This record gives sequence, C-alpha cells and structure tokens, in this order.
Amino acid sequence: MTRAATGMYRGATAEERRAQRRRRLMDAALEIIGTQGWANTTLRGVCEQARVGPRFFYESFADLDELAAAVHAELVDEALQRTLRAVAEAPDDLAAKSRAGVATIITAFTEDPRRARFVFAEAHASETLMRLRFRAMRTISDVVAEQAATLLDMPPDSEPVRQAFALLFTGGVAEMILVWLDGGLDLDRDGLIDLCHEF
Repeated sequence: MTRAATGMYRGATAEERRAQRRRRLMDAALEIIGTQGWANTTLRGVCEQARVGPRFFYESFADLDELAAAVHAELVDEALQRTLRAVAEAPDDLAAKSRAGVATIITAFTEDPRRARFVFAEAHASETLMRLRFRAMRTISDVVAEQAATLLDMPPDSEPVRQAFALLFTGGVAEMILVWLDGGLDLDRDGLIDLCHEF
C-alpha cells in the first residue's frame, strides 16, 4: 500500500502525527509562558519552539488563547489527580491525609516552577489567563471543600463556611507558592508544606 492509502509516515499514522504536533505545541506553550511570560508569547514563537509549521497549529487550536486554555486545564487536572491519589493512599488519619494533600499539590506546582507561573502568576498579564486562573482556583477550592467535608465529617449546613475556608486556603497557598519560588520565604519545600499544612 502507498503512504497516501495508509496515512503512514515514518511509522506513524496521520492521527498519531496530529497528536504529536498537538503535544509539542502544548509543551512549547508551557515552556514559553512558564519562563518568558504571556507578553512574550507569539504564535510564531510557539510554532518555532515546537518545530511545527503555523498551518499545523490551526489543526489543533483556533488561537493562542485556546492553546493556553488546553495547557492550563491539563496542568490543573494533573495536579488535582495526583493530590486525590495521594490523599486516598495516605493512612486513614486526618493529619496524614491532610498533609498528603497539601504536600502533593504544593509539590505539583513547585517541582516545575513553570507550572506555578503558568497557572497562578501569568493571569495578571492576560484576560484569558485571568479567567482560567479564576476557574482553576474554584475547581481546586471545590476539591478542598469536598475533602474537608469528608475528613472532618462536617454537617451539611456548614457548606458556606467550608467554601469560604477552601477559597481562602487555596488562594493563600497559591500566593505562598509564588512568593516561595521568588525567594521571598526562607524555607525549603518541606518547610513550606509544613507552614501551609498548619493553616
């Protein structure tokens, strides 16, 4: 069969090559936005970093905003899934489970500082990223509130207090992460985790 008939090229189908290009574009966006900032992010720069021609950009994304949204959603989802797994696998003890959750979410965003910058810091440079940050904070705080209700066996009528606490905690931890990454807290990662966990 010919290449045209099978869609195969260098051992990959057309669908696999599209997925590979999409992955490279997302990795490039994380690298550029996470190190240089949204203000220095251009479609051409992302394509060059990804080694993907501009015409192939549009097979996956309508524009840079859509690309940023896809990367942002992936980063938040990965962090939350890791955190939920860590909480589930921790000993059946309130202190152990809460520390596992705090440690995992902080580690998820600090082991690769580009992630924290992309999700939390660059929101101030773009209306799109601000909306994404707001949505992410609500998503994370909803998980925090849900876990608090489960771990603390809180009554149903405590939901407003739970939600308020979760929002305050999530926003506070996000800012602490950014300050810590910027060198503003004289703590190692374990110290940062301990400090946030004590809250």
